[in-house]
Amino acid sequence: METETIVQAIILGFIEGLTEFIPVSSTGHILLAGEFLGFSSEGKVFEIVIQLGAILAIISVYFARLWN
Repeated sequence: METETIVQAIILGFIEGLTEFIPVSSTGHILLAGEFLGFSSEGKVFEIVIQLGAILAIISVYFARLWN
């Protein structure tokens, strides 16, 4: 993997983390930032995986509340 691609993925992950807990579209921000950075993934796999990570993070934080 190229260093530039790794840096772009880190930036997009950071944007996802920042926008996940505020009432704006985190997916929209990822898509816009990806276009701005010139980042593209085959079949949008990156966007799906990063959303899965966000969902798992929320479930882990609220697991006790969801279990009850």
